[in-house]
Amino acid sequence: MAADEVSSIAKARANEVIAYGQRQVDRVVSPPTRQKAYDWVREQSTERPVLASFVAFQLVLSLAPLVLFAGFAATTLAVSLISAVLFSIFWIGVATFILVPTLFITFSIALLLWAWAAATFFAGRWVYDRIPYRVDSNGKVVTNGTNGKKIIFEKKAGGDGFDIKAEAAEVRE
Repeated sequence: MAADEVSSIAKARANEVIAYGQRQVDRVVSPPTRQKAYDWVREQSTERPVLASFVAFQLVLSLAPLVLFAGFAATTLAVSLISAVLFSIFWIGVATFILVPTLFITFSIALLLWAWAAATFFAGRWVYDRIPYRVDSNGKVVTNGTNGKKIIFEKKAGGDGFDIKAEAAEVRE
């Protein structure tokens, strides 16, 4: 009883596979076109049996090498694609081992230059705040004299020197 059940399951599965294959062939070549080809082959084999047998022998004996060549070509293509991907991954990895230290060095240099520029800015601002000369909002040089007086220098109209414009005893800022 079990053998009959296994046999019926195998037959049902084989029929499903054949039906699936038939549907796929119908998608590629429509049944009327396929029927025309079958009729033409049958007609040629009855009218010209010698030519039909020659073509049949050629097809049967050449099919195996053609299938093997197609398999070889597909395998070669797959291996070459896999090799290309692995080759690319390897060299990208090597380049990454070069890139990371290079980025570390460039980051360190950029940090050093930025720190130098920031320190120079803050040191310059500190010095500028402590020198007795200033430039006011009008672009005039103003100095606080050593005796507490405020002196304003103004550039001469036609010359390249400075005139003392005002001298004040009180400093108001």
